[in-house]
Amino acid sequence: MRLDLRALRSFVAVASAGSISSAAQSLHIAQPALSVQIKQLEEQLGAALFDRHPRGVVPTAVGERLLGHAVEILRRVDVAHDDVRQAVDQPSGRVAIALPQSVANFVTVPLVQAVVRQWPLIQLQMVELSSGYIPQQLLHGLVDIGITFGVEDDARMRFTHVLQEDLVFITTAQQLAQYQGASAGGPAHVALPDVARFPLVLPTTTQSLRRVLDAYMVKAGVAPRIVVEVNTIHEILALVAAGMGSTILSFAAVSDLLAAGQLLALPIARPAMSRSIYTCRSATLPMSIAATKVHEQLLATITALASSRRWPQATVMLDRPPGDGSAGPPG
Repeated sequence: MRLDLRALRSFVAVASAGSISSAAQSLHIAQPALSVQIKQLEEQLGAALFDRHPRGVVPTAVGERLLGHAVEILRRVDVAHDDVRQAVDQPSGRVAIALPQSVANFVTVPLVQAVVRQWPLIQLQMVELSSGYIPQQLLHGLVDIGITFGVEDDARMRFTHVLQEDLVFITTAQQLAQYQGASAGGPAHVALPDVARFPLVLPTTTQSLRRVLDAYMVKAGVAPRIVVEVNTIHEILALVAAGMGSTILSFAAVSDLLAAGQLLALPIARPAMSRSIYTCRSATLPMSIAATKVHEQLLATITALASSRRWPQATVMLDRPPGDGSAGPPG
């Protein structure tokens, strides 16, 4: 039995759209013709692939299994097509990168400039997402490259440790004076145990940064006073600026507000705190020529930003040996 690639593409389009009519529009074919393709595929496999509902369709358990295979098969076919049709020095096609907001603030402009200058036929897509969602986007084939703050125990993914980024205590002058009795000059740093004096606005426990913070605090025996948990950096900083509490973030996340003088950032001592930054990609799906070039440029861009201090308080880890003691949160 041979599966037709056109039928597989139609199946993936319907599963993604959740509607045969919407998928037909995106594929530029008539809805009855698409319905026939799906029906023939179901007959060929001897199983229903979708549950039909008044508002659309949802893959059955069999459909979900086929969807995983279909995405991988079609990606491999597309890569094979690219390898044949594209010259290495003129890569083309879509390359999607998913990255968190704090990383996007530094990387987007120089990376896009470099890619457009060197490979004008590449269609670059920069997708800003919370880091926790990025691995699944990668595994489902929705993006080609991701940037995360942690690694996952999944053999289908490959991680590259790029940076180690210092974390800083973010507060206001008023809160610093109220909870630490700071003098006019202000302290040069804050010790982690002293953070317990301050009410804190922290990321939710689903965020990788929160897991890093919790590990440091447990190891230091610090019991934080958490006022509220928020899952977006923008809202965390708004609450800090409003005097609702202080927080701990990367310098990259607050560089704009610090430059405007709205917030204060103090290094954390005893112990110093940092988080790891990784690029991630599929370990099972081959990367297209275009995606490979973009990944190499992404690494070069991040390295250049950190080495030149345009990415403050970040240390390049690409040349560090495995198990270097400066990498990663405390165990």
